[in-house]
Amino acid sequence: MSVRSSRKTASEPLSLGSVVGHYIVQQQIGAGSGGIVYRAFDHRLQRAVALKILDPCLLGEDATWALAVSEARAAGSLAHPNICAVFDVEEEDEHVYLAMELVEGRSLHAAIPGHGLACDATARYGAQIASALAHAHDKGVCHGDVSAKNVMLTLDDRVKVLDFGLARLLSKSNSPAEPSEGARRDLQQLGILLCQLATGVFPPRALDVLVGTAPPSAILESAPFAALPKGLRSVIVRCLDPDPAHSYQRAQQAAADLEDEVQLSRTRPAGPARTFTWRRAALAAALLLAALLVIVPLLVRKTHGKSTPRVTARSLQQAPAKPHSVQQPKIAARPAAHPTPKLIQATPAKPHPVQRPGAPANPDARVWANSKSKVYHCSNSALFGNTLQGKYMTQQQARAAGYHPARNRFCQ
Repeated sequence: MSVRSSRKTASEPLSLGSVVGHYIVQQQIGAGSGGIVYRAFDHRLQRAVALKILDPCLLGEDATWALAVSEARAAGSLAHPNICAVFDVEEEDEHVYLAMELVEGRSLHAAIPGHGLACDATARYGAQIASALAHAHDKGVCHGDVSAKNVMLTLDDRVKVLDFGLARLLSKSNSPAEPSEGARRDLQQLGILLCQLATGVFPPRALDVLVGTAPPSAILESAPFAALPKGLRSVIVRCLDPDPAHSYQRAQQAAADLEDEVQLSRTRPAGPARTFTWRRAALAAALLLAALLVIVPLLVRKTHGKSTPRVTARSLQQAPAKPHSVQQPKIAARPAAHPTPKLIQATPAKPHPVQRPGAPANPDARVWANSKSKVYHCSNSALFGNTLQGKYMTQQQARAAGYHPARNRFCQ
């Protein structure tokens, strides 16, 4: 099987319902430099798949096509829960296509917020990616372009690494073909991805570190990378370090350290925010405004001497009685916490509104009962007093004196 070298133009998007091999195209779900991805149905095995039609411009030569087939078949031999499986790779009607596992979810690149992910989420996703790399490296397959755009998050929040074996070919990253060197490059790219996950910022000196013109510490010297936890920083440095004596020899070592960091991050107390974004600025302004709305009225009230004293049972007893048209005898303050029947009877009763004969009881009037003196008070025009005789009180005074609403009692 060969590819005609004259094929240089990009293929047109397939229409819905088109048949490629034994796959029926249902919907376009993505597009990029490597080609177009469709949701398709495999009528032979009765399952949904992701059908990737590779860009012919990338596969214009027979040697390139042969390499693509070799890489795709090698990726098809990988079986790992964090690797998107490759089912088939074929050429038909001048289309080079790969049938892959259909991953429902979203790109990891789209899931990274502006301020970065939490440390435990960064370590958890990084551990899964490192585990996928370790499995592929053991099979002699390198990725070549470990980035957030080549990683998917499933609906149950698990990582799926895409385009194993083909990412290097499609991105033309010029990664070394030697498996050991390719694995070394994958780990360096993992370290840069961890920086991006934890901070939301792609390291500005990442390319300098990859080509060896800057040490790995150059990435972590500037904020916000300097605020990362010590354990996560250590993993990133070992991923980026080109010296075999200090770097990881296998991706499984990075996965183990990241798993340890996941456990530590769950017990580590939450630290201060690493970055100051406009969201934090808006929150700080809202808190300041709320504080001013509470403090300023209190200061104004205190300045004008209009602060309202707190009403208690003792202050209610010591307060002078409400003036009436008839001179009332002065009642001495008592140390008791609640008014007694004797004290209430000593105060002239305020006349109650006269109820017309035959008029029904007022169902809206609430009865207040003192739990100690058993004296009941009814509300009439927001005033409270003994139903037969006694001292009338406002609702605030009645509450302070220990009265409470009594159920199934109404003023007559």
